[in-house]
Amino acid sequence: MKQLSLRYVGELDFEAKLENILSEYNSGSYKSILFHIYSGVLDKKLIIGISETISKMFSTDQIIGSISAGEIKNGRLMDRGVLISVMMFEQADVRVHRFPGAKDKEIRFGREICRLADSTPDCKALELMLPGTNLHTRNLFEEISKCDRSIQVFGGYAGGHSMESSEHFVFDHNGIYSDMIFLVTYAGKDFHISVDKSVGWQTLGVPFKVTKADENRLITVDGYPAVELYEKYMQITADENFAEETFEFPLMAELDGEELLRHTITVEPDGTLLLAGYVTEGMNIYLCYGAPADIVGKVDKRLDEICEFRPEAVLLYSCSVRKSFWEDFVNIEMMPFQQIAETAGFHTWGEVNRDKNNGNVLEYNITLLSIAMREGEPKGEIKRVHVDDSVLKGQASLIKRLTKLVYATTNELHKAYSDLSAMNNKLQEMADHDGLTKLYNRRRTELLIGECFAGLKEGEKAALIMADIDFFKRINDTCGHAVGDNTLVKISTIMKELLEAEGGYAGRWGGEEFMMLLPRADADKAYELAEKLRSTVESMEFEGAGRITVSLGTLCFDSKSDPKSIFKSLDDALYAAKEGGRNAVVRAN
Repeated sequence: MKQLSLRYVGELDFEAKLENILSEYNSGSYKSILFHIYSGVLDKKLIIGISETISKMFSTDQIIGSISAGEIKNGRLMDRGVLISVMMFEQADVRVHRFPGAKDKEIRFGREICRLADSTPDCKALELMLPGTNLHTRNLFEEISKCDRSIQVFGGYAGGHSMESSEHFVFDHNGIYSDMIFLVTYAGKDFHISVDKSVGWQTLGVPFKVTKADENRLITVDGYPAVELYEKYMQITADENFAEETFEFPLMAELDGEELLRHTITVEPDGTLLLAGYVTEGMNIYLCYGAPADIVGKVDKRLDEICEFRPEAVLLYSCSVRKSFWEDFVNIEMMPFQQIAETAGFHTWGEVNRDKNNGNVLEYNITLLSIAMREGEPKGEIKRVHVDDSVLKGQASLIKRLTKLVYATTNELHKAYSDLSAMNNKLQEMADHDGLTKLYNRRRTELLIGECFAGLKEGEKAALIMADIDFFKRINDTCGHAVGDNTLVKISTIMKELLEAEGGYAGRWGGEEFMMLLPRADADKAYELAEKLRSTVESMEFEGAGRITVSLGTLCFDSKSDPKSIFKSLDDALYAAKEGGRNAVVRAN
């Protein structure tokens, strides 16, 4: 295969260059052709004209175009204009598919794309070109994720150079579209592709919990308006510069172990953040920052993989936030790719990639997506290349050192937070459980009973079992407290095993007394379980104590029961079991 990159500088020059490409394409060496058009200009008449010229000259509809936040030619950000990437394939079957009117049809089109991928012989990859962020792409991606796991998926979101721009469209020789999905299928036994993302942003501080969200609208975090993340912790106020200032400190969301960066587009009057990418309630999110050394390290790792792959062409789909982050140094992370193979692409408003571990197709922000392609076996050797970050001098060098400091202190903060969380969990465990038997203590047991009572609906029932070890004082006095403690632990274990299958809870009520709660159980079930516990204990031999017995009282209650009388009635039932000769179960009145 072969990739050529052309910058449009005028109609005559453009047609002359296309004539040369057409001559080569018609030589008989190539099977299919694909045109990507990335436009940083909003002159719709111009870009349609460029597309029509290509279509007529090559008699093809293998054209996909996107408005661009930056055009990447030969691994460099070129001056704002129109870039055309021409890919010619010797053996691969590469085809463009169109899904018009995609708004509110995302699930349906996702299923169609999945079927198309699975029915295309030797399909190796899907490319998606999407018109901005107005589609419910999460629904689309969930369906595409069901296709064969070996098929790689990548793509980008359209968006202009300015964050204030409302232009988010894709196009071809037939027109401009705000709700069209372009899909490219790459297929062929000898076609090979390697897709991966590079990030490098690091988290700041401790996680926050998303408490209210609606797709790409982050409404509240930890119960407070989402904007407070920036107002409280970064002193960034919700003014006309909000989006620009928050670019440097995007959010990182956790989803199934995957880290998804999200940058803010704008803030709504109620403090809701409009993000370039969806979030869901229950997610952990962090404030984060770009660390030059880590970003370079991630790109270098990817460069090693691509050198090993030895491609014939590379596409770069890089988030516009990365362009803003690097400013004058934007080319340092892209230029090395051109040393490997012809490199073209654009700066996006979001990137699409399929997770290699779980097969999920996800929307990303602030990533550098690199797509390496070749046909046949690797040809020749490629010298290893890496990012030359020696240009990061002066103020940039200072930032590099400061981010190292922030990274180190943030890691220490994470460890301290983790240790504190573990300690809090341990303290909560100690506060809720009896130290000897590991059953719930009386305080926690009473709370569970209260919650159960409050949650009962009309007609629903629950039950309690109160148990007491017969003649337990005699065990302590004659056999010793160690034997007594072992007896308590053993009986507690029996209770937990019996209750586990019933969804019940057991607590140490005090001394040798125990309380068991059976949510949604009736009187017969409680009596049955109590009798089972009684007979199990009676049949066992306890080390050091020999044979022992327990007495039990049972009680069933509903939402109309008097909470104050429950424990009195249950205690009376247990007393009756004791007075009646012990080793018995008595139902409460």
